[in-house]
Amino acid sequence: MRKSPFWRLIGMLLLGAIVGTLAGQLLTHQVPALGRTATVSWHPSADLAVLRYSIDITLRVNWLTLVGVIIAVIWNRRLK
Repeated sequence: MRKSPFWRLIGMLLLGAIVGTLAGQLLTHQVPALGRTATVSWHPSADLAVLRYSIDITLRVNWLTLVGVIIAVIWNRRLK
C-alpha cells in the first residue's frame, strides 16, 4: 500500500518541527536569540452528560522550528 503525498508531507512537517524545536532548545545556551519562543495554547472541552472531555494543546515555536519546517517542505518537494 502506497502512502499519499499529503500524509507524507504532514509527517515530514511534524518531524521537521520536532527536530527544529529540540535543536533550538539545545542550542539556546550557545545562541541566546534561539531561546525566543512563541506559545499558542488552546483548551477545548465539553461536558455532554454522557461524555466529558478536556484537551490541552500547546504549540511552542522557536526560530529553528521554522527552519525545520522549511527544510521538510524542500525535502518533500525533492522526493517527488
